[in-house]
Amino acid sequence: MGTKRAKLNLDFGHSGISMNFVVANDFQPRYGKEGDWYARTINLNSEEFEGFPGMSQNRIDEGRIKTVVDSINRNISELQRENGYDFDSNLEITVSAAFFDVLFFPYRIEFSQFREITEDDIKKIEICKLPEEMFKTPIPDEKIRSLTSPYFTISDEMKVLEPIGRRAKNLGFSAYFITKHPILSKFLEIMKEYEEKIRVSLSCESEFRALASKEEKRGKTALIHITDSISEFSVWQNSELKYLNKKESGIMKLREIIWRLCLGYHKKPKLAEQDFEFVKRNDYMEKFYNTVRKAEISEDSKEFLSADDCSLLLEFIPCILENETEYSRLELPGRNKMRTNLTISNYVLSYFARTTIRSLLFEIKQTMFDDDFCKPNSIILECSLPLKGIEELAKEVFGIPARRGYVKWDGEIRQDLSSSGAGILQSLISGEYRNSNIQNRKRTTKILSLFGNIFSKAS
Repeated sequence: MGTKRAKLNLDFGHSGISMNFVVANDFQPRYGKEGDWYARTINLNSEEFEGFPGMSQNRIDEGRIKTVVDSINRNISELQRENGYDFDSNLEITVSAAFFDVLFFPYRIEFSQFREITEDDIKKIEICKLPEEMFKTPIPDEKIRSLTSPYFTISDEMKVLEPIGRRAKNLGFSAYFITKHPILSKFLEIMKEYEEKIRVSLSCESEFRALASKEEKRGKTALIHITDSISEFSVWQNSELKYLNKKESGIMKLREIIWRLCLGYHKKPKLAEQDFEFVKRNDYMEKFYNTVRKAEISEDSKEFLSADDCSLLLEFIPCILENETEYSRLELPGRNKMRTNLTISNYVLSYFARTTIRSLLFEIKQTMFDDDFCKPNSIILECSLPLKGIEELAKEVFGIPARRGYVKWDGEIRQDLSSSGAGILQSLISGEYRNSNIQNRKRTTKILSLFGNIFSKAS
């Protein structure tokens, strides 16, 4: 069987590590033509990855790294052996908020006396914002990217957009450094020892490429990606990344409140008879929500029902109920997702989802708009759950147009392909990363030895 040209991306994504790759459908594929390339994702998040070290841990667990190594080795070996894929020598790595940190660093120029800010002062500050100057900052972790605030700081604290003419004792701005997590740095360090040609980029860059329309790429657009434990949000202007931040908060807040709600119905079955009265008055629902949110949960209750037992409900919860939506009841899950004789109102579930997600969106808005002065003109939203109506909720919270992003490949929606994977693969087949001086070769043998040595060298 002849070899097939292929390109590989290793994505350190929001929900784990995955391999995204494209394979040529022909021996002479056209660059930029998605129809000539077959795209696929292999998620390395099966049971063998359970318990993979969290990003809050600044150490490498050798046993679990070995699991990662074995899985990558096995998948690449099988692709080569069974399909004859011939991967390029370049390894494209994309990094999400789960694998990077955002460090804040204030810059300022001190004046000899309290005086008015001039245009010359602004010119000096603009020089400090140049990338080559920013990377001189002694940040302890490896930098991926540096960004600067759209505002200026005067007299240490006040944030302003137009500082000229204001009186102050100093003038500055805020710098944001996107740095590699120590675990990621260790992976890359070992890879480079083996002279692998590695290019590291941010996942959001690929996501924006895959999801944004031509108009959104020309304008000022925010990309908000909400996952289980992290919300990552960036702002783009004329397709240039201007702002990137994250919050350690996500869908887990919704999972917890729905679990608490279900637990309450199990403990007090009469709630199933009363919840129709709750939905008639908003003040009743608000009080009910706060009672559930603040209730103390005993250890025995945690054994009685888990958040995972309630996970199926999340697939059906809408953030916003349409006017014609009829009142209905859903079966309440039991331990280990066993069936029960209890039910819960779709209106109650929707209220809890809407209130929780609205709170999360307000947190993002406060950070983006109020704290960091980044105000886009539109929003592209990604979410790890269906949550019908979440785009309408985002529009309500942010006060600007918002839509949900959908991944497409060759014009068709692909739910099996991540936006980051689609974006980087589109770049790879577009020819923009091509280097005529690099001869394509099989990477299987080398990458197997490369990852095989991570376990022996990691410490």
